[in-house]
Amino acid sequence: MVKRLSIVVIIILAVFTASEFLLPRMVGSLVARGMSQAVGSEQVTARVEKTPALLVFGGQFDSVAIRAVDARIDNKIVFAELDTVLQDVALDMGALMNRRAVVIKSVRDIDLTAVITQEELGRYLNQAVKGVKNAVVTVSGGKVQVKGNFVVGGIASVAVGLDGKIVGDGQRIKFVTERFLLNNNMVGNIGGTVLTEIPLVDLKKLPFGVGVRTITMEDGRVTIFADNRSH
Repeated sequence: MVKRLSIVVIIILAVFTASEFLLPRMVGSLVARGMSQAVGSEQVTARVEKTPALLVFGGQFDSVAIRAVDARIDNKIVFAELDTVLQDVALDMGALMNRRAVVIKSVRDIDLTAVITQEELGRYLNQAVKGVKNAVVTVSGGKVQVKGNFVVGGIASVAVGLDGKIVGDGQRIKFVTERFLLNNNMVGNIGGTVLTEIPLVDLKKLPFGVGVRTITMEDGRVTIFADNRSH
């Protein structure tokens, strides 16, 4: 009898121990698949934590950490890296299991870090901003410098330079021009409002609400820090 009881206890402990590793992995895989659709990336990983792990089926998690590479949240700017940590979060498990969708029912804290490379900024300006051609972007020293051509009236093309910063306005991120140069001489903005403020990203497109906390511009990359406590 004692031997049988010992075996039962061992089996229960083995199942419990296995669940501590397997269940978070399984749910993390589902979260990653759901976020893959939300951020337009095929390279998404997710790690969920809940103690004990058997409670993950209730949808309440101590933390959920998500990492995406080459993410595109609004079909515009591509983030080289997108990292998000959610603390004390409740997910809709029905939506996660049935529709592979990440639906947040409640969350205490959200912290997001997103990286945009200078090469991606150049690609975006050439593709999305009317009149801008051959733009090359350099990010360093807390500044963003753009050199390229601007087509005036669809006919004349002039060499231009823009010096400015990437700034956050609530949930919107934009490039703001501080100096406008024509042939290396500071002049008025011949591009008008088109080149004064260039919209880049709208964080409202994310499946969770965050606002910009701070933005750094160093070493060829723009790093955006956002959370749900900034607004």
